[in-house]
Amino acid sequence: MSTPPHAGNRSAPHSGIEHKVPPTETPPAESSTTEGISVPERPELHNAWGFAPLVLILGVVAIFLAGVIAMIVALSS
Repeated sequence: MSTPPHAGNRSAPHSGIEHKVPPTETPPAESSTTEGISVPERPELHNAWGFAPLVLILGVVAIFLAGVIAMIVALSS
């Protein structure tokens, strides 16, 4: 069984003429993305959790614990 010529060479063929570009200085990255913003960003929330969500979460936890305790009592008797 014969192998095709250049079987190990998987690079793209080229014409043999190389166009070399001289290296230049790298431009600054994304320097203009924040220029000209007319509306300032909102300040961060320091008190993200209010009273109502905490009470709701504690209520759900209390109901879950009451159910678990009731199942333990029902299985033990």
